[in-house]
Amino acid sequence: MLHWRLLLAAIAITLVLGLAWLDQFGPRPGIVMLPLALVIAWMCAGEILGLYEKGAANRMGSSVAEAKRDRTKSIPSRPLVYAATMFTVLASTAPMTLYYPDGGVSGRTGWIAWGLIGGLLLALIYEMRYYDGPDQPPGTILTRISRTMFSIAYAGGLMGFVVQLRIISGDKWGDDCRWGMLALLSTIAVVKCNDTGAYFAGHAFGKHKMTPKLSPGKTWEGSIGGFVGAIFAAMLFLGPVADLLGCKTDHGWPQWIAGALTYAVVVGIAGVLGDLAVSLLKRDAGVKDSSTWMPGFGGFLDLLDSILFAAPVSYALWMGHVVGP
Repeated sequence: MLHWRLLLAAIAITLVLGLAWLDQFGPRPGIVMLPLALVIAWMCAGEILGLYEKGAANRMGSSVAEAKRDRTKSIPSRPLVYAATMFTVLASTAPMTLYYPDGGVSGRTGWIAWGLIGGLLLALIYEMRYYDGPDQPPGTILTRISRTMFSIAYAGGLMGFVVQLRIISGDKWGDDCRWGMLALLSTIAVVKCNDTGAYFAGHAFGKHKMTPKLSPGKTWEGSIGGFVGAIFAAMLFLGPVADLLGCKTDHGWPQWIAGALTYAVVVGIAGVLGDLAVSLLKRDAGVKDSSTWMPGFGGFLDLLDSILFAAPVSYALWMGHVVGP
């Protein structure tokens, strides 16, 4: 199992770094990396829907196919969720694709809100179009709409913040979005070094369970190793990698060190919570992995849960100038 994890991790790192390098030569910052964001959001939305279906099948003692066909089980429409998720991710790119460096009238993150509102309107219109009458169990439609919006917000809204990290720009940040590239890569590095450090420290020293009911494999010893990895990644990317990208900060050494440590700890905690959040969804559905796409990792949700959860937290730290110029 470990060799599969290492192989897929190597492929993922190579893909991200390759696209990041190519993105420097694109017509707009983030354009080259946008297709990957759309694919990931699509796959995550599909896996969330799959969890709903598997959960319904497990509770009712039926097959997943039967759960998909039976709308009384409150399963959202796949075409609706896919369309609204793509719309939300694309809306988040407005500062890039429509060339509003400051976000225009909506601000940078306001475009994500427009995407989510659009998804809600689509969900309501869809339910009105296919309303079958009062014979279905009470609360079915409201449950279905709630699940639809959760799927869109998780897969589309959180990915929208990943996109927003890449396109951080403005007068102080520089129009070429080098700081945005650093924000994106450092977020991924901090989260994944946290995961890696926790994995190895937990296997080597783990004795005290952190959340035995939710994620039995997590230990407090592992979490300490994770934060060591997160701090290493933050220092590396906010230091030498930032210099390599030409990102010069005005922060003095004490402020820089405090910012890097805060960044590592806060983003690292967000990553751990993201992992636990998906564990909660999987436990509720009665499954071990979100899917079987990637041996050793499970599905896209299993691989990216911590990054998606950490993205808005990281964005807040960058825009709050805890780290950056």
